[in-house]
Amino acid sequence: MRNVLIIAGVALSLCGSGSAATRPQAAGRVQRVNVILSDFVFTPQNLRLRRGQAYQLQFVNRGSDGHNFSAPEFFAAAQVNPADTGAVLGGKVELGKGQSRTVRLIPAAGNYRVTCTHFLHTNFGMTGSLVVD
Repeated sequence: MRNVLIIAGVALSLCGSGSAATRPQAAGRVQRVNVILSDFVFTPQNLRLRRGQAYQLQFVNRGSDGHNFSAPEFFAAAQVNPADTGAVLGGKVELGKGQSRTVRLIPAAGNYRVTCTHFLHTNFGMTGSLVVD
C-alpha cells in the first residue's frame, strides 16, 4: 500500500498541479501573423487573436519613413517571450524605414487600441484595433 501511495504521489507531481480549467491554455502550435506598417495604415487594420494561443507577430515597415505599432495595454497584458521584450519598449514596436521585428507572445483577452505615435500619424488615420477572444 505504501508503494502505491508513493507512485501516486510521484505521478501527480509529474503531471503538475491545478486543473485544466485553472491553468492557462496550452500554447500549442505558434501561429504567425504579418503586420505591415506603411504610410499611415496598418495592414491588417483590425487584428483578431485567440486568448492563450501562441503567436509570432512579424512587424514589417514598408513606409517611406519610421513608424511604430503602439498598443501599451495589449503588450502589458500579454505574455511576451523574454527574448523579445527588447523589441517592445514602452508598449510599442518601433521600426525604421525598411525594418522588421518579430515578437512572440501569448495574448490576454480584451479589446485594445493600436496607433502609430509618430507626429500626426494617428491624425492621418494610422490607427487600428486588436481583439483577443
